[in-house]
Amino acid sequence: MSLDAMDWVWNHSSSRGLARMALLAIADKCPDAKCTAYAGTTMLLQRTNATRSGLRAAIDNLIKMGELAIKEEAKGPRGETVYQLPLAVDHVRGQKQGACEKPGPLTDPGRQEASRGSVSGPVGDLSQARRGPVTGPQNARNQKQHKEQQPRATSIRSMTSEPVRQLALAMKAEGLPVHWNLSPSEQHDLEDLIQHHGTHALVEVVARRTAPGDAPKSARYWLRAWADLDQRTFPPNLTTNVVPLTQPTHSGHTAALMGGLALLTQDGGV
Repeated sequence: MSLDAMDWVWNHSSSRGLARMALLAIADKCPDAKCTAYAGTTMLLQRTNATRSGLRAAIDNLIKMGELAIKEEAKGPRGETVYQLPLAVDHVRGQKQGACEKPGPLTDPGRQEASRGSVSGPVGDLSQARRGPVTGPQNARNQKQHKEQQPRATSIRSMTSEPVRQLALAMKAEGLPVHWNLSPSEQHDLEDLIQHHGTHALVEVVARRTAPGDAPKSARYWLRAWADLDQRTFPPNLTTNVVPLTQPTHSGHTAALMGGLALLTQDGGV
């Protein structure tokens, strides 16, 4: 149930910040011990109060860590993405770490030891390393991990989402080259945009903003442009104060003249 999945996140997940909030939001919707739940992008944005790009980065980080997985073969009732917390499967609140529980991230023994007093030796060095210098090998390792998390360019044939693959083929047919470097979660966001606006509308956005001879842009660049379609608002119907023209009427002088001509015609004068 959701309480067990959330308990696992609170006590065993190594995620932090926005990634932890997103994982809690998904865990809150898990109905059983399989820790599987569907969650749309709109719902996650509302619960985490995050930006779309920040949420995508958090989901990608959780997938990279192995704490979240996307069930490609399943969809929610409205086409939502189906997620699973694989490390939280069969977790029960209050259960101690053991053979019957799937292994999760271990708690930091150095932090518990430090709470009892000053510590010398490897544990103290570990605590100091966590605070770390501003520059040095630790930052170099983080930069390397960040580069590894960047999605590589993929071919149209290797795309997992059929709607995205059809969009890529339509762009190619229109002569609009694009570097397709979207992560799995970004492909799901693009799939939502295709379902909402249609392939033709997305191709038109690229065609209007691409001049002959322009260098190909990345799909991540166009994803931000396509997301702007959701932000467009249209002015309400305004009531007009223009008075419609009416059929012109004869003035009093013209009416008298017409009456005199009629009398002359009857008397034979004209």
